[in-house]
Amino acid sequence: MFKGISRRDLLKLMATATVYAGSGAAVASAAEEEELITHATHFGPLEAYVKGGKFYKLRPHPMVGKTTEMLDSLVEYVNTPNRIKNPCVRKSFLEGRNEPHRRGAEEFVDVSWETALDLVAAKLEDAKRFGGSESIFRSSFAGWATSGTINRPNILQGRFLGLFGGFTDTVGDYSAGAARQIIPHIMGGLEIYSRKTAYEVIRSNTKTIVLWGMDPLKNFRIDYGVYDHKKTDWYYDLKHAGINFVCIDPVYNDTARELGAEWTPIRPSTDTAMILGICGYLYKTGKYSKKFINKYTVGFDMFKDYITGKTDGIEKTPEWAERICGVSASKIVSLTELMLKDDTLISTLYGAQRHEYGEQFHWCLVVMACMLGHIGTPGGGIHLGAGWLASSGEKMPRRLSQGRNPARAVIPASRLGEMLLNPGRTIDFNGSKLTYPNINLIYCSGANALSHHQDTNQLLRGIRRIDTMITHEIYWNPWAKISDIVLLATTTFEKNDIGLSYEYNIRYIWAMKQVVKPLHNAKSDYWIYSQLAKKLGFEEEFTQGRSNMDWVRWSYESAKLDTPFEEFWEKGFLKFDKPEKDKEFVYLQDYIENPKNNPLFTPSGKIEIYSEKVASFGYKDCKGHPVWFEPKEWLGSTRAQKNKFHLLSIHSKHRLHSQLDNLPIKDLYKVNGREPVTLNPRDAEELGVKEGDNVEIFNLRGAIICGVVISENIMPKVARVDEGAWYAPENPGEIGTRCLNGNANVLTSSRPTSKLAQACAAHSCLVSIRKLDGEVKSNTAYDNPKIITSKL
Repeated sequence: MFKGISRRDLLKLMATATVYAGSGAAVASAAEEEELITHATHFGPLEAYVKGGKFYKLRPHPMVGKTTEMLDSLVEYVNTPNRIKNPCVRKSFLEGRNEPHRRGAEEFVDVSWETALDLVAAKLEDAKRFGGSESIFRSSFAGWATSGTINRPNILQGRFLGLFGGFTDTVGDYSAGAARQIIPHIMGGLEIYSRKTAYEVIRSNTKTIVLWGMDPLKNFRIDYGVYDHKKTDWYYDLKHAGINFVCIDPVYNDTARELGAEWTPIRPSTDTAMILGICGYLYKTGKYSKKFINKYTVGFDMFKDYITGKTDGIEKTPEWAERICGVSASKIVSLTELMLKDDTLISTLYGAQRHEYGEQFHWCLVVMACMLGHIGTPGGGIHLGAGWLASSGEKMPRRLSQGRNPARAVIPASRLGEMLLNPGRTIDFNGSKLTYPNINLIYCSGANALSHHQDTNQLLRGIRRIDTMITHEIYWNPWAKISDIVLLATTTFEKNDIGLSYEYNIRYIWAMKQVVKPLHNAKSDYWIYSQLAKKLGFEEEFTQGRSNMDWVRWSYESAKLDTPFEEFWEKGFLKFDKPEKDKEFVYLQDYIENPKNNPLFTPSGKIEIYSEKVASFGYKDCKGHPVWFEPKEWLGSTRAQKNKFHLLSIHSKHRLHSQLDNLPIKDLYKVNGREPVTLNPRDAEELGVKEGDNVEIFNLRGAIICGVVISENIMPKVARVDEGAWYAPENPGEIGTRCLNGNANVLTSSRPTSKLAQACAAHSCLVSIRKLDGEVKSNTAYDNPKIITSKL
């Protein structure tokens, strides 16, 4: 077992050490001829120009032929000043002292791979021996680190830790946590990810598309697999086909502006109230589809009693909704009449459910669509997701299996900070009870919780309780800086893999060829876990005798395609056509045409406007039918008298969560080197700020510094700070200090949506804003920690 080194020996090494902040040049190979190498990413497929072992230029792959500034920026991805160069260990941790309060503030010592792996293996064995397998938390759940099928760090980590004996895992996600739990109760399946009406059908039949809290031209610039531009292209085509667009959003977003949509600004966190006002109008006027309600749904009478005020004394009229959501009653009525008259498709993604009581939004939207009666028709209905692209019908190359997790402990994904601070606490979750385990070790690869988790300071307080933080990282990002052991991992361009144009279809299979040799001393996640498995006695079970490239071949050949692997790898891709019959697909049409033979997987076999199962849970914050619950933080609350702005921390147009925030692309949008905050001109005037000024945004949870952007495309009293900026504490190691780079999650609340989903409710967040005069500390987000070189 690794015992660490003595303080005396470490000081001797330090006496002759070189302290450096880290930068470096790419490793060149002997060959000088230029190569063009196919690779694929979340931002799109590409061809990399390589000469002398250096990746110096790229172009979008000719089969797709389009690019974005994010794809173009990847030429900087491999060789950046904040690449980690060697395995590193926090100094006091290496000495054998546990001083978690020094995380993020003290220097690291670089060590050999052998020393680092021995230390990781020892700490894993210690955690398992003293706290059991459930004391190990896998902080790598989403799979956004790479678009490949083999090298996804979350899968590799789950496979490794499962063979080690298990780990505490997460259920759900941050993106669509509320919808993922409520929609199966209503419609019997995970409809937010299911296939939807074909684009060709929409183009020919739909008259109006309502974009409710949705900005597809921005959000569809990336893909969980390999982005291929098809979804964004089709929106332009729908506009050219004469389809009318309506945007309901606090922000007149990119899609709405680009497609000339009619903008209906709405107060954040109040979408459910507006939908209830529409439902109340439909019922009171008798214009709702009684036939649809009677034939295809259950529980309408209970919901009817609510919207008419029978149950609570409040009739849900457009006028009632106006007082809450800020949309005029006349506008609510005119929109309802438009949706009744036209073949209308109501489309949403996940932003509007990342509010407190977010389950109510999707449930209420489904009920409204039922009352309109358009579900299952070629031109209308509802899209709870983005699945226009039908499958090619080809078999998908298999992913590497994570395998079984022998431990049983799970937590909802967004409960991380709360779990760390409250071991042993029992919470409600979707009709069951979960107990938070006592975590001693956090193992992270391919994730950055200091970007995507709410209430940064709560999370930092929880991390203070943890004995060991192990991280695989490419860069010195915020999570690496607060870790105890940092293992430098390769980028996607430094290993082979296989990728799919994945989200909702399989149009392409891509050869993700290694572009350059690993820089510095970087190793792939597969190599790291294989070596650890060897030390811990289960290498054969982990690798099954295969190398990384063997697994790539295995993945491809599992699909049993006609094209041999060698031919595919040489060509770089395979393209498939969509079957003609799939161009006629209409979502839920089979259920509408024959509900008896095609029932939904709900207890009733129908759409459940009232769910007896949900009602049986007895939750006060999620009842048996959709309800308007007043959030604790919104512009109509008493808290808004003090914190007068509603903060929206939505996805950036220029990065994938925190990915790319350290690359030169940031210069396109950062203001004074910091994350921008977008304000309405009226608010800017009231605050006495102009474009380019620095402001402090704050609430009881924390404070950040941002640069001002002024725009008419945002409602008054709403402030937009995109999520994903790297956390940069003004005083490193101090909890509660300001973030110099404008990380929005310093301000957001970790309060869950409800007991049902326990999901992320980041968008229910009130803040105050003040102008900063004089000199402000420079942004340190991209600075490297001090590194002590050693011979260990």
